[in-house]
Amino acid sequence: MSNRMKHISRIAACACAVCALCMLLVSCSGGDVEKKTPAQLNREYMASVNSISTEASDALESFGTAATDGDIAAMRQSASEAAKKLEKISELQVPEGLSQVHEEYKAGAEELSTALSDYVEAYAALQNSQNPDTSALETQLKEIQARYDSGIEHLSKADALVAEYAGDGSSSQDDGAKDAQDAS
Repeated sequence: MSNRMKHISRIAACACAVCALCMLLVSCSGGDVEKKTPAQLNREYMASVNSISTEASDALESFGTAATDGDIAAMRQSASEAAKKLEKISELQVPEGLSQVHEEYKAGAEELSTALSDYVEAYAALQNSQNPDTSALETQLKEIQARYDSGIEHLSKADALVAEYAGDGSSSQDDGAKDAQDAS
């Protein structure tokens, strides 16, 4: 066998040994990775929703203060911050069995964000108008209130679904929903 062939054989043998070592390491470390149970995934999802809700609540407090002060710029900023925080709900990874809950949370967040934005625009138009059309403003405010109420209704429905899942111990879809509800 020529020197060149011996050299190639050694490289191939080393490569095989490295591959075998890597497979051994992967198989050993693979046992350490714990797969999360559906209950754990549900609890993590609900904890994320609760965290987002708390963040949005803080922004909404600022919005309320700005509205009381008549500060349109601060209202816009707070509404934008709340909307960004609520938007995080749609980005969450949804555990199997909670898709309907997620869709309700997502719809509620979207409705509330739109209502906040619409309210800021209506308030700004009112402040900039010397002779506001009170009838049109009243109609617009009723529409904004209806959108806000719809958002709250979606969020309440999502909470009711979680409570329903938590109360149904036979439900295979949400063994962790009870723990998730207890955490909220």
